[in-house]
Amino acid sequence: MNPRNIGNFFKSKFGLFVVFVVVLFSGLWLYGRHQASEREAEKLAAQNTKKIELGQVKVPLNQGLENGVPQQTRGPVSAQTGKEPAETGIVTFRPAPPATGAVATAGAKAGGPTAQEPKPRKIRYASLLATYDAAPARNERGDPPAPERFIPFGTLLKCKLVNTIDTANLETPVIALLLEDVWQNGKKVIPANTLVHGTARAGRMRDRVTASGAWHFVWQDGREMVFNGIALDREYDQDIDGYGITDGSGGIKGRLMATDDLQELKMLASAALSGFARGTQDRQQNGLGTTITGSVSNGVREGVGDVFDLYAKRTLKDIEENGYFVRVAAGKEFYVYVLESVDPQKASIAGVKLRTPAATPDSGAVQPPLPNPTKG
Repeated sequence: MNPRNIGNFFKSKFGLFVVFVVVLFSGLWLYGRHQASEREAEKLAAQNTKKIELGQVKVPLNQGLENGVPQQTRGPVSAQTGKEPAETGIVTFRPAPPATGAVATAGAKAGGPTAQEPKPRKIRYASLLATYDAAPARNERGDPPAPERFIPFGTLLKCKLVNTIDTANLETPVIALLLEDVWQNGKKVIPANTLVHGTARAGRMRDRVTASGAWHFVWQDGREMVFNGIALDREYDQDIDGYGITDGSGGIKGRLMATDDLQELKMLASAALSGFARGTQDRQQNGLGTTITGSVSNGVREGVGDVFDLYAKRTLKDIEENGYFVRVAAGKEFYVYVLESVDPQKASIAGVKLRTPAATPDSGAVQPPLPNPTKG
């Protein structure tokens, strides 16, 4: 690039614009440097003139105190004026010693006062922190006494159904009567004819109705009590005077019932009609094998077959879910196996616990001789 081209560049409009931009930014840069230097100088000048006296203590905090006693203030005597200056310092205060010997005798003869000034007494401040040892709390509540009458774990309660129960309902109440008195240690715990309430579960297990969980005793005088138990089947044959092989098995044995006696017949008939409708369709033979001809009659038959097939599947589903249920008629005898110890003294009336156990006329009765266990 020769000098002529450079001169022509700076004479052109673009060259003049470039020169203007360079000069403008250079001036702004120099002005910024000047302003920054001035601000730095002002900051340093302010720091030099500012005096910081924070945190300086001119006089010790413990000056003028000796063992908690304030001391006398007295300024130093000036050698030129012989007077104390306006500003005084804190010096140790020491009282004059009492007069003794001849000085005291001379004071007594002259009739002057001879009372001695009392010595300063040291003040001792009690500590704000004190130790406190709490007396151990007495455990006046001892172990509760053992109940006199109770039902131990694993007792079989012989009961009899009052209402009919089945597994078709979601929750069926089980209402039963206690057939025999319950004795323990020669004392009657639960009298006969006491109501026993429970709840049967939904669904069935083969031909059994399951009832477990919370059971309720309801006495004739209105007392109520909750206990845990499970229902067991009782099978006693009066003809042979003995028990069956399923006696004591889980659940209450009942009769297996069908929701609809013709439900299986309906399912079989629907499946047969579906196959018959599809089997009567017109077919033709070709090189690929036998195919169904496309006609209105074949379409109708195919639709009828689908309808019967759908009805058969729906009937089968209803049979699997709600087709059968177990029904136990009223009067069926069963056991309630107690899963915890039952104390009749904890019974309540209308949800209010009794303070003293209700006295029963036969609470102190003597247990009769045990019957033959092979008889009902």
